[in-house]
Amino acid sequence: KAVCFTVGGHSKRIETETVLLHQGVVPNIQISQALSLDHHYDTAQHCFHPVSDSYGQTSAAKISIAGDGAGIAGAKAAALSGRITALNVLSIMGKISTADRDVACAPLLQKRTRENTIRPFLDRAYPPCDQILQPTDATIVCRCEEVTAGEIRKTAALGSKGPNQTKALSRAGMGPCQGRFCGLTVTGILAAETGQTPDETGTYRIRSPIKPISLGELAALQPLEKEQG
Repeated sequence: KAVCFTVGGHSKRIETETVLLHQGVVPNIQISQALSLDHHYDTAQHCFHPVSDSYGQTSAAKISIAGDGAGIAGAKAAALSGRITALNVLSIMGKISTADRDVACAPLLQKRTRENTIRPFLDRAYPPCDQILQPTDATIVCRCEEVTAGEIRKTAALGSKGPNQTKALSRAGMGPCQGRFCGLTVTGILAAETGQTPDETGTYRIRSPIKPISLGELAALQPLEKEQG
């Protein structure tokens, strides 16, 4: 087995036993899910992202979000979103007026719009391949628990409408990654099998800790000091 490619006009060959294919990046929404924010399925990027306005305000009055966690747009757009959201938070806190926020944000919003102009082309030109969105039955979807796409489809035939029911029937998404790798694929398979939209199918419920930590890391945490008074 080998990977063959051409670079600088020269053919290259790398002997290997394993090949991993990259199919783009999607927002990591586990924290925004744990906060019970509203989410929406983006049919262009084939992923979920938290619902937010142009200033980063989410469905929760005291929570704003910026950067790729709100939707993949690239590093420059993410940095601009951070500045825009920070100005909006200052406005919410009463540190600056809404008018001052609008004046300061106007050029940043324009720059972000320019950065995002390429996004529709990229989404149309480089969508995930069909084998990723709807893998064959023998394909392992949940690597943590070694659950195949065929097993996911069987849970749909048993009446499972969403990932959390499927988790109970197959253990898919019950591993340490909590569905970070398999969640979108599970949702996609179930949606196709049940005739639902991805929004209707939903996502995994997230439990703490958001990411796996060792017992040593827990033991190293400093105890909270009791409040004086």
